[in-house]
Amino acid sequence: MALSPSNPPGSNFNLAPFTLQLPTGASGKVDTVSGSSLAGGYVNPTYFYTDASDGSMVMMDPTQGWTTSGSLHPRTELRENAIWPTSGTNRLNATVAVTQVPDHTTIGQIFQGTGPSKPLCELQFTSGGVVQLLLESTNQGGKSTTTPITTVGVGKQFSYALSLSGTTITVTANGTTKTFTMDSSFDGESFYFKAGDYDQTAVSGTPLTTPGTVVKFHALTLTHG
Repeated sequence: MALSPSNPPGSNFNLAPFTLQLPTGASGKVDTVSGSSLAGGYVNPTYFYTDASDGSMVMMDPTQGWTTSGSLHPRTELRENAIWPTSGTNRLNATVAVTQVPDHTTIGQIFQGTGPSKPLCELQFTSGGVVQLLLESTNQGGKSTTTPITTVGVGKQFSYALSLSGTTITVTANGTTKTFTMDSSFDGESFYFKAGDYDQTAVSGTPLTTPGTVVKFHALTLTHG
């Protein structure tokens, strides 16, 4: 489906399965927008809107904003509402362009829906244009490895896929695919996807309105089966 620059994001993308988390609100209790409100045409002219030139869904994360409980960094990010087991195939597909990034930002996640509130992995994009996967070594968090997937370049549009089937995590970015094994500490848990702009160097505080990191989504789909 062609993206319309005159439509809100929820008319160009199926956002009903998500909740939007914003860098506004209060410390530990950020503003959220339901999937029904997103589908109904929600727009935030500062943090979440449609690009007037190409119809992409723009998510802006300031260098300072309010954070969710347990996080050090603000975000403008979509959280999948459903949680799912690792059986079958579960995949997040997106086409994005990171047009501004001070250091590195997370553009996709697989997150624990049960157990500790920690990610399984984060797909990140750096100021050097590197797409990399941060993989947690334990479900308690605090220990991880980071593996480069490919180099794209800031401002360049590319597609990525993040999937989990059984204990196998598969990452594809700009045509390069790498696989990883989920640590056994995650066995038996359920998960959900996240997609957006989660700047890993932004700090907690009164939200700024000047662009920090900017991620533009040109496609976004979920697959479970």
